[in-house]
Amino acid sequence: MLSKIYTRVIDNVGEWNPQLFREIQGRLKPKTISIVVVASAIGQFLLYMYFKGMLSLKEGSYSRYCTGIVDENNYPNSNYGICETDLVGNLDIFKELWWLDLFTTMSIMGIFILLVVGSYMLIADVSKENSKNTLNFIRLTPQSAMTILGGKILGVPILVYLFGILAIPLHSIAGLKANVSFPLILGFYGILAVACLFFYTASLLFSLVFTGLGNFQAWLGSMVIFFFLSTTIGICMEGDSFSYTSFDWLLLFNPALFLAYGVKSTFLSPDAINYFSFKGLNELSWYGNFWWRNSFNGLLLILANFGIWTFWLWQGVKRRFHNPTDTVISKYHSYLISACFIVFNVGFTLQEINYWGDDGKLVILQVFNFFFFLLLIPAITPHRQNLQDWARFRHENSLSHRHIMTDLLLGEKSPSPLSIVVNISIVNLYIIPSLLIFPFDDNKLSSLVGFFFSATMIIIYGTIFQLLLMVKNQKRNLIASGVISSLIFIPFLSLAILGVKNGEFPIVWLFSAFPLVGANFAHSLTILSSLLIQTIIIIGSNYQLKRVLNNAGMSETKALLT
Repeated sequence: MLSKIYTRVIDNVGEWNPQLFREIQGRLKPKTISIVVVASAIGQFLLYMYFKGMLSLKEGSYSRYCTGIVDENNYPNSNYGICETDLVGNLDIFKELWWLDLFTTMSIMGIFILLVVGSYMLIADVSKENSKNTLNFIRLTPQSAMTILGGKILGVPILVYLFGILAIPLHSIAGLKANVSFPLILGFYGILAVACLFFYTASLLFSLVFTGLGNFQAWLGSMVIFFFLSTTIGICMEGDSFSYTSFDWLLLFNPALFLAYGVKSTFLSPDAINYFSFKGLNELSWYGNFWWRNSFNGLLLILANFGIWTFWLWQGVKRRFHNPTDTVISKYHSYLISACFIVFNVGFTLQEINYWGDDGKLVILQVFNFFFFLLLIPAITPHRQNLQDWARFRHENSLSHRHIMTDLLLGEKSPSPLSIVVNISIVNLYIIPSLLIFPFDDNKLSSLVGFFFSATMIIIYGTIFQLLLMVKNQKRNLIASGVISSLIFIPFLSLAILGVKNGEFPIVWLFSAFPLVGANFAHSLTILSSLLIQTIIIIGSNYQLKRVLNNAGMSETKALLT
């Protein structure tokens, strides 16, 4: 009977999504299902028995689950209590705290297993498909990218899903026994599901863009996710270690942040729990509004954050899946992404809306902008063959000269420098009013100078990167990345060798990735001379790019005519 139902369900899945059917058929076999079921059962049993062993206490011993008051002179750890018995000889124990510890431990383990292991499996699967050239065969099928890649997201980690689903009963019981609100438990499951979608989509994009790494690709991608979760989960557990800068934005991408609402709903003493304090979320704001104080608002905002950036990641996945040689995102989408990014970034910078504080918040804002453009530049920069095609057809079609600016701004194969300028303008035109309107202690003029020089340096990086991608060398991607990395690190290396202190060699800071640090100490002559040098570099590199494109276009046209 069960086999017939299983067969019918699989057939229906095959009609709805053939790719999902393929993944399920290859992975959901009796042997693998049995292994996963046994592993999940044994893991839950061992974890439960481990926590059960913590309750093997005797009268007079110390434990975080005992209710007796401890003499701090003899036992200074205030999180522990002395074990005492009631009138019938039973130990007085915080059973709710014990269940809460089990609930949070299973939650954190589930986050790591689902996100890290699932991402590893997805990247390894796509990497394997690439090495066998079967991914190109899948591209030729009439199925849409949504169907194929959605089937992979649902099907490749299906054993991980099964492992997690089997843990839901014990996890839910532990939460309810700890008096965690049931809607918040469901909310955590919802956020965990959306987080899986976000990280799995990012894993697909990573596997489609960074090809050629072999088996190391899956390890690299999953280790990056593991490092991110490990770093941010420590801040989430501390609860009061929020920086109240743009760094707090990163915490919204860790599902563990939502556990603070569940811990708060138990009404247990924060001193007894000693983790996932609600203090950080209570003071976290966006443009001065404390949206996260309410669990329902917090749930919606975290889901919205995941949803917006999953949508943009998915646009890149679809483009690279249909055409592996295409840019990751279109120029038009890059403008919208830049707008979304800077709205989020400035919002978390302006948490204290009446006071920016010292220069540190602005530097962190600039750091986030820099790393954003470090990802955006290669994402919108076309490669040599696409640029050659653009240069050749632009010469053949005289009408294209009338719309050259439109083509440079929106063209799929046109050079990227002008598009980079537009993206920088979108970001800085949003920052400048914030610098002028909101009060802060630092010199506004020097801050404006710092952000302006940051924009010029990014334009230099983007133009040089595009120019190096025209080099006639099979390893031009590696060459371009190496040169840009050198340009970024050489100023900091020079400052480190010179042992520079604050205010020394501001001209070096103005040519670095974070010129805001030196803008406060630079004289007018230093600023003007640095601006002149950077302008000459921008004009010269763009002129050289124009020459290279003209030569490439003419040579390709001559080759076709002959």
